[in-house]
Amino acid sequence: MNEFSFIAENWKKVQERIIKKAEDCGRDPSEINVVAVSKGVPPEGIREAVKVGIKAIGENRVQEAEKKISLLSDLSCEWHMVGHLQKNKVKKAINLFSLIHSVDTFELAEELNKYAEKEGKKVEVLLQLNLSEEPTKYGFKEEEFWKVYEKIFELKNLNVKGLMTIGPLTDDKNEVRKVFRKLYTIWEKLKENTKLSLPYLSMGMSEDFEIAIEEGANLLRLGRIIFQKDFEVGR
Repeated sequence: MNEFSFIAENWKKVQERIIKKAEDCGRDPSEINVVAVSKGVPPEGIREAVKVGIKAIGENRVQEAEKKISLLSDLSCEWHMVGHLQKNKVKKAINLFSLIHSVDTFELAEELNKYAEKEGKKVEVLLQLNLSEEPTKYGFKEEEFWKVYEKIFELKNLNVKGLMTIGPLTDDKNEVRKVFRKLYTIWEKLKENTKLSLPYLSMGMSEDFEIAIEEGANLLRLGRIIFQKDFEVGR
């Protein structure tokens, strides 16, 4: 018996919830993508996730990702960096991930640009905002973001694909909604200002992804709801 066979059932239920929520708020479910966050999940669990149809895997740490990517090089999936990226890990990160969700300072953007230029490549990134202003979270505060965003878009080896945020750690759904709604508003304004499509709005995790869908997210970062056997999927 495969110890990760439960992933198929978890994934089926997650997809059902995404489809229902999208349809309830008049959205096309096919435009909502999922990154399965596999922090702490062994390679066999990731293999099972890809087998049941998951197309993007998200890792929080470069070192852990590097080992897994090497062991799973035969898999047909994208790898995303969804955790905080330290500047001393940038050189490795640009060759491991197809999308980095967590560009949270101008200095990090510059560092990514510098190494991407050396490698002769363009790196696809999302800019992370900390809209709940929790001291434990990384990301640009809104005011700071509007001061530096033009400088980031001038970095020639970065390809900014959208925005990312993490919802506040609270049971108050209105507080969570407020943060997601604010990111959507910033995203719309940014697209207007830059005249770029910026396709991705990355927000929503296992506990709050349905609110994120209601507020316009099209890239959900789901971990435990997929990879944890006893997660309350139906709540």
